[in-house]
Amino acid sequence: MTEFKEKINEVLKSLNYSFDDLAGHLGMNSEQLNQAIDDKKVELRTLEFISKELRIPLYSFFRNEDFVPVNNLPEEPFYINKINKNTIDQLQIENILLRKEVENLKEQLIKCEKKMKAFL
Repeated sequence: MTEFKEKINEVLKSLNYSFDDLAGHLGMNSEQLNQAIDDKKVELRTLEFISKELRIPLYSFFRNEDFVPVNNLPEEPFYINKINKNTIDQLQIENILLRKEVENLKEQLIKCEKKMKAFL
């Protein structure tokens, strides 16, 4: 598996999406997307769509973790997301916490609906 495909799969896993889900959002099936990646014939437009769907900058697919900028600019802006193990772990934790919060809200909604029905 290419490094590019591995990075895509890591992010998809952290977001609880599958490769099939991504391919569907791109208007193709997983075989077509897989073949394009393996043949290194993914169009720039498709790469942009992938980065938008995954909410990560396009360049992060191609930059190493060890990348050091040539110039001496300050740290990258806060809005730049990097794909790395810590980011993925953090996203997985946030995902779990948000899912728990959604479940709690569903339970509260059910309780409120029961109370409303009792008044009717």
